[in-house]
Amino acid sequence: MLTAFARAFRTPDLRKKLLFTLFMIVVFRVGQNLPTPNVNVEVLRQTADAAKKSNQLYGLVDL
Repeated sequence: MLTAFARAFRTPDLRKKLLFTLFMIVVFRVGQNLPTPNVNVEVLRQTADAAKKSNQLYGLVDL
């Protein structure tokens, strides 16, 4: 398995695609942890909890 991975990095086209994919995963993971400006997280949690308690399938669409 490691030889196949090493062989993939020897091919320039595959190496470029693999590195781009890994970079996009890192950007996505970092972006998940950044807070959104002007969003009150506590109110968002309360609304999500209210939607769960009322068992409404589309309750979060109102956000």
